[in-house]
Amino acid sequence: MALDVEHNLFNAEQIENIAVIRFKKNLIRQLTDLNIKEALFDYLHQAEDDRNIKVMLILGSPEKIRRKELIEFYNELSESKSKINHIARIYNAINQLILLIRNMNKIVIHADSGEVLSLFLNVSLACDYRIIGDRTVFQYPTLELGLIPKGGGIFFLTKKVGAGKTMELLLAGKDISAREALELGLVDKVVSSESLDEAATQAARNFALKPMHLISGMKKLLNFPSDDLAKFLERENELLLESIRSEKFRRLLDQQL
Repeated sequence: MALDVEHNLFNAEQIENIAVIRFKKNLIRQLTDLNIKEALFDYLHQAEDDRNIKVMLILGSPEKIRRKELIEFYNELSESKSKINHIARIYNAINQLILLIRNMNKIVIHADSGEVLSLFLNVSLACDYRIIGDRTVFQYPTLELGLIPKGGGIFFLTKKVGAGKTMELLLAGKDISAREALELGLVDKVVSSESLDEAATQAARNFALKPMHLISGMKKLLNFPSDDLAKFLERENELLLESIRSEKFRRLLDQQL
């Protein structure tokens, strides 16, 4: 099938009228490679344009990026101006991914488990429906890095829990458990981690039974106005890159290594 793909960045397959895509661990590092990035976006556009597809199911990588790996990644890329430009390209690619998911005319479901960093929670928040395993913890290394979370996290969190709670969550430096995420409305369903893929596929099947014109109309209104998110993501880039260029950021990274 045209929607069955094996790629360095992701695996994908079509199950009935559902396009299923599973990311691999190296997502962030590979987003600066134009060919790889375009392969991902081309697939998402292809699934969006396919009239037989009603639901996009995005599955998180079973191999997680750890806090320490993320800190080492920033340390490596913040050493020179050229590498900071590398980070800027990653941020722009993330912006494109978030907006593409948010504006897709299909139902987009995200499913994940394990230790999930803030970027991947933010990708999840851009989706329409979220399922996680019961052993999931969401991690915001905001304090360790001294950086606001990338991927529209503040935009989405503020709409879900309000400005005060968003500030509290980001500055607490604590993991958010699956139960807490459900109570806060960050996810829609918690299942046993062992049955996550099965539960996510069943949820996708349930959504796929709904009329496509109804899904499309509801999404347009639920996500209105989308221009605000695009402007927010651009401003997010500016603030992050300003922080990464600072000497204070370098000192903070040295303390974490």
